[in-house]
Amino acid sequence: MKKVIVTSISCLLLASSLLGSQKLEFKERLYDSVFKKAQSGDAASEFALGEIYYLGFLGEKDYEKAVEWFKKAAVQGHKKAQYNLGYIYFVGKGGFQDYKESFKWFESSSTDPKAARYLAHMYRDGLGVKADSKLAMKWYRKAADFGYPDAQFTLANMLLESGDNEEALRYLQKSAMQSYSDAQYQLGNMYKNGNIVEKNELKGARLIKKAMENGYNATH
Repeated sequence: MKKVIVTSISCLLLASSLLGSQKLEFKERLYDSVFKKAQSGDAASEFALGEIYYLGFLGEKDYEKAVEWFKKAAVQGHKKAQYNLGYIYFVGKGGFQDYKESFKWFESSSTDPKAARYLAHMYRDGLGVKADSKLAMKWYRKAADFGYPDAQFTLANMLLESGDNEEALRYLQKSAMQSYSDAQYQLGNMYKNGNIVEKNELKGARLIKKAMENGYNATH
């Protein structure tokens, strides 16, 4: 599977270096090769064909065909195809927005840290599934431990609400260290006011300054 994906990426890079009729001919040969394998039921090729339509490799993007081929790969357990379907249905690419379908495919690909992050959002906001703060926290923790700063920030605030200040501070610091402006601003105010942490106005001011430099928006 990995070999097919890597080969497809290499071919895309090669195609970008060609000009005019050479590029078109190369793309058509690549498409024919992938299409034949996909028709035989090869999941990696079905996924690759979905990518070709999704990215518009042959011209215009075709989300309908992309979804068709991603689904063929997804039902065979192809995790990247499952994640792509979850994403397409979540953001509504090509008019395909359907939170229940999105949740189904993200759940199928939940070993992917990106999917874990979306599952957390969906449990928190009740998108495609009944809102559940405990399950939201579970998935935010998974995403946070994979290193997503927005998940670390959200988890930190959920932990603060539950009274677990020590662990909340740890995740807030992790998020701030990745230059996530919301975390830097919140942590800066905590140091400035001596809230949970020992008061340190200079450290607080520095963190708030960094948050502003990193695009902190007080209105969101």
